[in-house]
Amino acid sequence: MQRISGWLVAVVIVTIVFGTVYLTLQHTGRQAVNDAPAAAAAAQIQQIDSYPPGPRLELTKDSGTFIIVYGEDNKPVFTTVTLHGEAPNLPVGVLDTTRTAGADAVTWQPEPALRMAVVTRQVSGKVVVAGQSLTLFESSDKATQLILTAGWFTSMLVLGAGYAVTAFLFQRRRPDPGDAGVGREI
Repeated sequence: MQRISGWLVAVVIVTIVFGTVYLTLQHTGRQAVNDAPAAAAAAQIQQIDSYPPGPRLELTKDSGTFIIVYGEDNKPVFTTVTLHGEAPNLPVGVLDTTRTAGADAVTWQPEPALRMAVVTRQVSGKVVVAGQSLTLFESSDKATQLILTAGWFTSMLVLGAGYAVTAFLFQRRRPDPGDAGVGREI
């Protein structure tokens, strides 16, 4: 029983290590997705009353960085994107939190299968929202999951093989209790 408990402890430790590595990579990657929107929001804040001309792009799973500026009435004043031809509306709770806290960072899902990393900043009664699609991050996250799952599974196979070999060798070395007196003269 002591031999198996050592192997079980090894299985638990390896599982915790792989889980911790995944959580660390997932958290770091998700936080990094906020970098481009945060930079876009900071740039827009510098020119809060000046909105660059340009075409509006449709919000899709492949959207790059976008900006939406909401006025004090929570209506879009400026946007670089549309959703089905209209200016997208962020949930009012996010806008209220931004006005109270000064900033916020959330995952926004304006419709199924359309997830965005969004950073908000409050300035002069307005809320500057900048975001980008999470599709690239989520694809990378799935690849990370696959690689770590394969590594964990391989580790479990190695630990299982190690346990089996150890158990086999230990079994071969133990003398058979029935053979204790065979071959001895008394």
